[in-house]
Amino acid sequence: MLQAILKDRELNLFLFLIVAANTAFISALHFGWLPAFLYNKGRFLLLGGVLVSVVFAFRRWQGIWELAQPMTVWRINPLWFVFALIWPPATCALTLLIKGLYNGDLMGTLVIDFATVTQPTVFATVALGAFVGEIVWVSYAIGRLQKTTGVPLASQIVGVFWTLWWVPIVIINVGVIPDLPLDALLVNMLGVAAMCGFIYAHTKSGLAVLTLQLSLNSSLLIFPVVPDSGGVPTYWLFAVVYFVAVFLLYARFGPPMHPPVSTNGVS
Repeated sequence: MLQAILKDRELNLFLFLIVAANTAFISALHFGWLPAFLYNKGRFLLLGGVLVSVVFAFRRWQGIWELAQPMTVWRINPLWFVFALIWPPATCALTLLIKGLYNGDLMGTLVIDFATVTQPTVFATVALGAFVGEIVWVSYAIGRLQKTTGVPLASQIVGVFWTLWWVPIVIINVGVIPDLPLDALLVNMLGVAAMCGFIYAHTKSGLAVLTLQLSLNSSLLIFPVVPDSGGVPTYWLFAVVYFVAVFLLYARFGPPMHPPVSTNGVS
């Protein structure tokens, strides 16, 4: 299995390049070598640009078309869209319920605030990040890697690189939820990647995953589960709840931990 992963030169090159390119980009902005206005949307455009460049270098226009295909899949059971929309706020509410029961202050804990997410510039960034992230990390990276590892492991590998992509952004602490601890962020992103992989494996729909990510990114701004609104312990609790809940879904509904065995007996 490991040998098969390492042989995928296209995916390996992309994962290396995107972490290196984003680190260089954020560093250049931080030290004033690039104008600050490039930061807000530039990091997501760079993410998509690196992917398109790598895929075009290996597979030309056919590869670019394959990147877009999951976004055309909408004829699925509509309950998947409802599920994707509800899952993030439900896990946020569960986190706050656990916190409220522990602190003995349930009503004071279950609060929501739509002020930030309804700002046009904020929502535009949330939408752009969700759209590019779906194509890059889910349809492409998890979709490609799961052929040799199975979806659960593929999502965890991608989750690690997804976290590494976020690291320089979190370090400069600009244009991101403030004061995210990197260890909790890793657990959070492993859960996020796993949930994206779960929905994608069952639907093959980029639109369903996009719905999930739009809902998640918005929910983190609405519910007090992140460090600046709920405190670091609450964010840790949310990350663990999200992660555990996703793998309970895998245990009950699949897909299995290992990829299907090929007809020649070689996985």
